[in-house]
Amino acid sequence: MRMGKIQITTRLSICAVLFGASLLAHSTGAPTFVTGAPGDGICTDCHGGVANSGAGSVKVELVDASHWTPGQQLRLRITLADPTARRWGFEISPRLASDANKSAGTLAVADTINTRLISSSLPDGSKVLFITHTSTGTYQGTANSATWDVLWTPPDNVNVGNVTFYVAGNAANNNGREDPGDHIYNSSLTVTPGSGSTPSTTTYALPQLAFGGGWYTALYFNNTTGSAASVKASFFGQDGSPLTVPDAGGTTKTLDIGAGGTAIFEATNTGALTQGWVKVDLPDGVIGYAIFRQSIQGRADQEAVVPLTGTSLSDSTLIWDDTAFATAVAIANPNANAVTVNVNVLDSGGNSIGTSTIDVPANGKTAALLRSLPGLAGMAGNRGLAKFTVAAGGLSVLGLRFGGEAFTSIPTAPPVGTSFALPQLAFGGGWYTALYFSNTTGSPVSVTANFLGEDGNPLPVSDAGGTSKTLNLSANGTAIFEATNTGALTQGWVKVDLPSGVIGYAIFRQSIQGRADQEAVVPLTGTTLPTSTLIWDDTAFATAVGVANPTASAALVNVVVLDAGGNQIGTSTIAVPANGKTAALLRSLPGLSGMAGNRGVAKFSVPAAGLSVLGLRFGGEAFTSIPTVQQ
Repeated sequence: MRMGKIQITTRLSICAVLFGASLLAHSTGAPTFVTGAPGDGICTDCHGGVANSGAGSVKVELVDASHWTPGQQLRLRITLADPTARRWGFEISPRLASDANKSAGTLAVADTINTRLISSSLPDGSKVLFITHTSTGTYQGTANSATWDVLWTPPDNVNVGNVTFYVAGNAANNNGREDPGDHIYNSSLTVTPGSGSTPSTTTYALPQLAFGGGWYTALYFNNTTGSAASVKASFFGQDGSPLTVPDAGGTTKTLDIGAGGTAIFEATNTGALTQGWVKVDLPDGVIGYAIFRQSIQGRADQEAVVPLTGTSLSDSTLIWDDTAFATAVAIANPNANAVTVNVNVLDSGGNSIGTSTIDVPANGKTAALLRSLPGLAGMAGNRGLAKFTVAAGGLSVLGLRFGGEAFTSIPTAPPVGTSFALPQLAFGGGWYTALYFSNTTGSPVSVTANFLGEDGNPLPVSDAGGTSKTLNLSANGTAIFEATNTGALTQGWVKVDLPSGVIGYAIFRQSIQGRADQEAVVPLTGTTLPTSTLIWDDTAFATAVGVANPTASAALVNVVVLDAGGNQIGTSTIAVPANGKTAALLRSLPGLSGMAGNRGVAKFSVPAAGLSVLGLRFGGEAFTSIPTVQQ
């Protein structure tokens, strides 16, 4: 389903108050009503100076949405930047555009470590809502920029009209005083509601589509809402022309999905190899990903789950490793005009080792082995960071890592928040786990990974020399930690706090005598939200999960499993110790045997605090990770 363009007029206002002498008093959060909204104060009231007079900026974005739909929760991302700042803060308050004294919708905390919800009452008894930073959320000592995420549920009725969020931020110099070195910024983002209760849509891309000649691509979608939804996939050739896909019966495919339902489209391995890309219009509340499968005679099939990527960002970043592997990229241009993509490749020390350009036609796509591009031969034998940018419009980038017979996708979207988990750590007994981190900022940082056993106790890892490992990353640098395949199988999980601007992921490798190695890239997951959802397929596969409990109290995780029609086919619970982890074949849990032979969605929840869920899909010798959506 495709909607017409809807104008949005939502203004966000954030004010971070870190009051120099009163910095210590307010480092745990700004007071209410300092957002710059009509009738509110603003941070310059205490700090002095003129807002927006520094060399930085603050911006607020809707994440993966361009409109608001009544009652459907959205994620907002606030980015505050200043080259001289070393401490940060914010506050956000949604108001009705027609009456700035009234809150619009409700706010919720997306990250309990770095943000908190506060409110204040007006004389008429109504409440005005705000979200501000915590002490940890000031990111003390972090250079260049800071980012926070906030959850907002819009009003239940579009008749309230436009919504206004005012935003202001304080980029402080961290000297413990209020002085001209603290810079105040504000800005606005504008959005209108969708029409009626019809969900708005957001455009995503699968930058690589391959079928035939040994390749198969599948698209999986789940409708998390209580109303029916439609997903439209449009297929394009590498030259930008509409691409006919026989399994779709044309150049587009519309999938109708019932409430809570799951749908799949398969471009099967038939005929000669055909390549292109896919533009997908997802209604709000619909999630999805893709699967690539490679079949070569005499080899076991290889699979990789591929996340869908946004189409509106002008830059994209990925961590690459060409020490014993090869990195390929597919770049889709979702614009009506041709673009030139600039590529800058940095080594692990943050030094530029090559630049190149890639011309992509309007609505077209280019795929290449990255180090084969002019100027990038220096990648061979190294690892590091690759940055892709366009001067105008958007781009979508997919990374693929090849090593021997194994291949896997490389995530290009940065993680959200600061507290993350790798819910499964396995080494020895045929398993290897690696953690990759890159620092996208201009200042050195350190990342500490803490290893925990399934029982919640600190876990010694011989390659780390203890129960934790600190990696020092130079500006724009990259570091890797490897838990090698030595000795008997050991399992646990990893808790890691990422400084602002640091991205990362994990690699699992399985080595079995007589088989080619299998690999899967695994995204890090957040630790602060109480729900997680994954799309599963047990028709010819098996779904395993690792569930980590990042809290200091034991947790009972509720699991609800729905089939493709959105019908509940089972429930179960998973007991996880404080700071512990449980891993299981999902359909082997009590009450979930009905998953066998079906596909659908699994929903994991805890009554409070957070959890981290990792999905793994096994089929024959192949395995791959399954992305989860946290809400």
